[in-house]
Amino acid sequence: MSETRLFFAAMPPPDVVAAIREVVHTHGLEQWLGRRLFAPENWHQSLSERKRDATRADMALLRAVGERIRAHAFTLQYNRIDSSLTPAGKHYLSLRAKGKPKAFEAINQALQRELLAADYPDMATGVTAHTTLSYDAPSLIDKIDIAPSIDWTINELLLVLGNGNPYHYDIIDRWPLLPERDPIVTQTSLF
Repeated sequence: MSETRLFFAAMPPPDVVAAIREVVHTHGLEQWLGRRLFAPENWHQSLSERKRDATRADMALLRAVGERIRAHAFTLQYNRIDSSLTPAGKHYLSLRAKGKPKAFEAINQALQRELLAADYPDMATGVTAHTTLSYDAPSLIDKIDIAPSIDWTINELLLVLGNGNPYHYDIIDRWPLLPERDPIVTQTSLF
């Protein structure tokens, strides 16, 4: 991939990457996908659409957008893997989150508002709570339930640039999110 892609995202910490890798391995997806598995170091939660072939001016303007975002951290609970067919005929395989935390919706709205104000309407599309595991799976699959869920608390906003061969993400800038308002409560084992 020679084209660059600049966008807002979150990237999972090592413990979440390890949990996702374990689920992928347990269900035989690592072997089934082979080289079609998106590199684990590139797994992310998109928080905007991409700006292709961004200039230095774009980077500066989008850094200013990131600086203006005031949003709270939130926890995604990944509870399934499913697949979808794109209009271009590609099979996507994605990790999906249960529900939509209010803070996830709030950061989406804040980013859309600021991107529109900065004249980046093509990036202000909103996103769903998912992490793509493959952009070119061999076929569609039946839904795979994940229990217990993989919980990921997203506590920072990143501006990332996708580029290079092999394709990878460079973090251009990062901003901490405000403390989580409604953290997920888990019951500890009684025995």
